[in-house]
Amino acid sequence: MKKDKMKRTIYMRTFSALFAIYLALMAGFGIFLILQEKKVKGLELGTFALQVNNRVGEILQEHMDSDNCVADILKLKKDFVRESFFAADSRTELAVYTGDYDLIFHTSDNWICSYTEYSEGSKNYIGYGYLNPEDWFNEKELEELDDFLRAEPKPEKPGDLAGYSLALEGFWMDNEMIIPEKIYVTPIYASSFYENGDLESSGGTRRDDMVYVSGYNSTGGLPYFKHGSIQPLGSSGRADEKQLELRSMVLNKERLKEASQQLGNTSCERISPVTYRYYLLMPYQNRVKVEEDSGLYSEAWTVIAREVNLLDQCAGTLAFVWVSCFIAFLTAALILSAQTYKTYQKREALERHRKETTDALAHDLKTPLSIISGYAQNLLENINTEKREYYAGNIRDNVDRMDKIIREMLELSKLESDRLLLKIEDVSLGEVCNGIMNRYNQICCEKSITVSREGDAVIKADRTLAGRVTDNFFVNALDHTPDGGTIRIRITDTTFEFYNSGSRIPEEKLNEIWQPYQKADTSRGNTKGTGLGLSISRTILELYQFPYGAQNSDNGVIFWFKFA
Repeated sequence: MKKDKMKRTIYMRTFSALFAIYLALMAGFGIFLILQEKKVKGLELGTFALQVNNRVGEILQEHMDSDNCVADILKLKKDFVRESFFAADSRTELAVYTGDYDLIFHTSDNWICSYTEYSEGSKNYIGYGYLNPEDWFNEKELEELDDFLRAEPKPEKPGDLAGYSLALEGFWMDNEMIIPEKIYVTPIYASSFYENGDLESSGGTRRDDMVYVSGYNSTGGLPYFKHGSIQPLGSSGRADEKQLELRSMVLNKERLKEASQQLGNTSCERISPVTYRYYLLMPYQNRVKVEEDSGLYSEAWTVIAREVNLLDQCAGTLAFVWVSCFIAFLTAALILSAQTYKTYQKREALERHRKETTDALAHDLKTPLSIISGYAQNLLENINTEKREYYAGNIRDNVDRMDKIIREMLELSKLESDRLLLKIEDVSLGEVCNGIMNRYNQICCEKSITVSREGDAVIKADRTLAGRVTDNFFVNALDHTPDGGTIRIRITDTTFEFYNSGSRIPEEKLNEIWQPYQKADTSRGNTKGTGLGLSISRTILELYQFPYGAQNSDNGVIFWFKFA
């Protein structure tokens, strides 16, 4: 329960810290990106304005006289209607003025219409004009007509609806504005297709049930034409509130006059935290004159206004970066939390190990200290004086035992430190085993233990440490082999095995015996060892990165390590 609580605490703290950093970084990145996008949109508008102004200049040039004055303003306005496509941008409003600030052209919701203005022989001259449907039709009719104009069906086979054609039947011209008499709507159906599936030809028949009448009564004086057509261009729907506000900006003459005397910069107004309106004024042919009375002067002015929601423009990038970074931070949080929890577990295991080692060391030292204390007390009080030599001998034996425990603790501490210097050389395991077998030959004979060795191998290691591992294995086997038992050493090209007959180790203890003072027999009083031999062997084998282990065998136990 405590471990689960600590694990949750570690994960929550790690996630909270990284999430706070993530939010701070993403907020900073978002602000930076929006500010950069603001600059980019200003530059984009400048480029767009330059292109538009060049086209405006070309149209104006065709109608300028030798004094750079407009010769026929009505014809100029009709030409602007014809060329309205250059200003077709749903995000932008545009207006063109004369040098004296008279309005020539501006973007609007009017429909563009074409008609035959006059003919010379077999040649027809096409004229253009604006139709403002709101002046002549009610709301319902406007919606229907608008739907017809914007309809984009996707025909797939002959006979499918391909669109609608809107035709003017009778209309009057009031300057550049058209006053309709009737509008006929003709459904157009697909006839044939190309091999790639695109529409090749289509056609339709005029229907008398799809006619819209304006109800205008002519009082005479306006030119009348019989036929005309309404173009899809410019009929993308009525302007919303934002477009109307932009339109009012470009139609504001006072603002135009002020801006004409302060050319050079794009005006930028903040409407909301992430929405800006840009206002840009361009002179005719991108040049101005300096006049004493009026200051800066140009034969014509082009005004452009645009509203940009920077968040909409950055949404894709922000979403990608936020999601990508969230995944990265989440992954980092998981890895960091897992590593922190592992570190915590290792620290807890180390603390537990230190406590167990300290308790075990105290336990192992307590017995000889008690014996020494008792014998010393007897010597001081002259009790059983005839046993003085016996007391002295036991005191010496227990001191030696304590010295051995302390020396092996120091040896284990040295092996676990980073300051150990190794002398690597070729070491014959067979020779090492022969030396150890000779060392303990007398004890084996006293206990009638049969010792044998099979095979040999040469490893790269420190000879002293290799001998320490082998010695510890032999002593451990000797301690646990009953009288008349067997110790068998087997060396292959990859593995060193130490078998001893006798009682088997409980399976749950096989991994614990490598820790200090951890023995298969929990009774410490019956052992002559220090409880550190296998722990020292483990430390040396891990130092060489040699796999090792212990396993139960028939009538005994096998200790092994691999060196290949």
